[in-house]
Amino acid sequence: MVAQKRAGSAVACGRRLQTAGTALAVLLLAVSSSFAQAPAPKPVPAFHDSADLPFRRAPMAQSGRSIVVPLATNLHLAFDAQLLRTHTVWQGDSLNLYGPPYNGTSTRFVCDFTGTRLWGNLQRSPWVFDAVAADAPGPLTRFKGHSTVGGATAFVYELYPPGDAPVAVIESPRLEQVGGHNVIIRRFEVAPLARRLRLNAHDELGDPVNIFGVSGAQGLRTPAGVLVAVLRGLPGGNFLPLVTSTPVMEILNSERDGKGPWSAVVTNGVAGRKVTLRVAVPPNEQPQTFEVASAVVADLNAASALAKQLAGPLKPLPAPAKATNAAPVFLPDPNFTDKPGGDEFYTVEHFPVPKAIKLTVAGMDFLPDGNLAIATLQGEVFIVEGATGDAKAAKWRRFARGLNEPGGLRVVDGAIYVMQKCELTRLRDADGDGVADVFECVSDAWGYTGNYHSFATGPLVDESGILGALITGHRAMREVPAMGWCLKITPHPENSGEVPFTDMWRTDPFCSGLRVPNGFGEFRGDLFMTDNQGHWVAANKLNHLQATNFYGHPSSPVSSRRGQEADFGWTEKHFDGDPNFTPPAVWFPYAWVRSASGIATVGDFRFGPFGGQMLVGEFQNASVVRVALEKVNGQWQGAVLPFVKGFASGVNRLAYGPDSRLYVGGLRFGHWTSIAPQPHSLDRVKFTGRVPFEFKTVAARTNGFELAFTQPVDAKLAGDAENWDATQYTYAYDGKHNAPEKDRDEKIPGPPMRVLKAEVAADKLTVRLALEGLKPRHVIMLRALGLKNYRGEALRNDTLHYTLNDIPR
Repeated sequence: MVAQKRAGSAVACGRRLQTAGTALAVLLLAVSSSFAQAPAPKPVPAFHDSADLPFRRAPMAQSGRSIVVPLATNLHLAFDAQLLRTHTVWQGDSLNLYGPPYNGTSTRFVCDFTGTRLWGNLQRSPWVFDAVAADAPGPLTRFKGHSTVGGATAFVYELYPPGDAPVAVIESPRLEQVGGHNVIIRRFEVAPLARRLRLNAHDELGDPVNIFGVSGAQGLRTPAGVLVAVLRGLPGGNFLPLVTSTPVMEILNSERDGKGPWSAVVTNGVAGRKVTLRVAVPPNEQPQTFEVASAVVADLNAASALAKQLAGPLKPLPAPAKATNAAPVFLPDPNFTDKPGGDEFYTVEHFPVPKAIKLTVAGMDFLPDGNLAIATLQGEVFIVEGATGDAKAAKWRRFARGLNEPGGLRVVDGAIYVMQKCELTRLRDADGDGVADVFECVSDAWGYTGNYHSFATGPLVDESGILGALITGHRAMREVPAMGWCLKITPHPENSGEVPFTDMWRTDPFCSGLRVPNGFGEFRGDLFMTDNQGHWVAANKLNHLQATNFYGHPSSPVSSRRGQEADFGWTEKHFDGDPNFTPPAVWFPYAWVRSASGIATVGDFRFGPFGGQMLVGEFQNASVVRVALEKVNGQWQGAVLPFVKGFASGVNRLAYGPDSRLYVGGLRFGHWTSIAPQPHSLDRVKFTGRVPFEFKTVAARTNGFELAFTQPVDAKLAGDAENWDATQYTYAYDGKHNAPEKDRDEKIPGPPMRVLKAEVAADKLTVRLALEGLKPRHVIMLRALGLKNYRGEALRNDTLHYTLNDIPR
């Protein structure tokens, strides 16, 4: 009974994930009837990975979710993790990588290759249950992830036949030299089957040619030469060729008009004679294993000779190669000289990052052993061993690489989760050599075209273990599902985390209206994210994320089921801009926060007097601000104040360490500008023990505010209403890139207000301000004019901005 329930849940999970995964195709085919070619992109210098990289996840025209495997230095296979097909095999250089992490530009971001295309499959599912026609719709599917254990690549996925339990498939490509030819062998391990299954092993333009006298062999004449394919491992198995001339519609990712930063998705009609080499996999109560060996040769004679060498029974797999440098360790730069930042209250120490590492920090979190895990935009993950000790003695171990521009990293129950642009991935080290070799797909239930701005950040983690993925809505396209959404990823109750590729998750829409949700975190059991200023978002803001809420930025449908978008809380006005959006917990004044980034919570009072408060990174000013939140009438709101500056690079991620110090990861390149001097950094903030004279907390009252201080104030100065200044403002809501703070623009004055009275408490640690003209849904700027503490020292920061969404009842 348990197994049946689990299988049923798996089917439901697969259906939901496949729905989002195919939404782009369904929507585009419904609105496009013309054949178009992607415009030729302008020349941009490409970046190339090192030859020893085991794989690279990157967007290509044929699939945004491509996994490129270098079978040899000059032979590469690109697997489509959405349709579960090998979409391109080419001979030549490694993948041309474009985009800010690689060449610092956004004019190109869809990757391509330089070389000769050998073969590949058309853009349709290669798997079909109980169907003969090559154009029959494929089954619902779920990509489970891939493995590089022992240096061998394996793709793991599931097929969901209607009414039956899911069928697990492991597909492993490898290269063998046979008769002087490069032969690509794809090994398929298929779980027990209740019904017949067909695999379209080859599906492309060409003409069939017979190879006589060799069981399981078939030829295909293509522009690259004669493709010879040999099927082995299925008793009596032979290819079933199918020749068609019906045009096939393909949807290609591209840059709009051949340049970024906008995307375009174009339909490409593949006309001409097409050949599909089908493999019939019979029902069987036992697992079945078979292989398809493929190579391109010069002519039919060479094809026949090679086919004879390839034919025969399955052979044992070659022993996996042992990595010569499984877990490379990098040491700090010995010539580094630190010039600490900060001030006498909080010092900023800069780590001597190893010269060989490009540490563009995109995510970081602490492991249970106290080491720090860091993901970079280039797709690498490092473990900083001894991170809480002497910075000059830390060791940097590379744990993973080849990921698709990560936007976040979290450690959950000891496991590392990385939010790639294309999926949320759990990383494992299966063989214990210190390097990740299992990459489990937790969720990929959103559209992805490869756009430079298609950031995915997170994961958020709530108290029950539910994860949250934040998908950027900037440069949203109606055809691309779930842009601008926070997605809720729920683990199956039976997940154990022990056996790779067996856990399951369900993905559902949670809330929408996000523009560029760069920062994410939890605060007192609730989920928060920072959104960045731009179209429809007048200023940077801190949102408290709640189910079904809309936060202001146009968001695309989350489902491909046309006419059912309302099931997920989406309406047409949410794409065009709905003024009835949920207000943020905090608006950040633009002078202080030009690009809001990471979030952390001060875990205790060893970091000074602000225990339990939130800290938010600011990229362009290379600083961190402090947010003092409170709940008013059931909703979060609060004040923002400056906190610390002096970081080496643009502040992007924060992590509060087990040593009660704040760790700050940064980067800066291209048009991601910052006043900080370095292209990347890891910094550490330490409380010196000297308590600054500061606003400690801010609480809204029915007629004003109650201000708590870290030190007793000068009662005479603090009790004089003339020593306090208060103004209020709000923001316009429109599609412009930014909007003025209305009270500071003489053309749009804000509602008048003034301080009527200031009362100092007996302990001189609290001041109560009575204000006239207080308006909800406004930001109140409070400034203390010349206020000093009992020792005559001035405030470290004399101004705060409080977002007053509601007045306490």
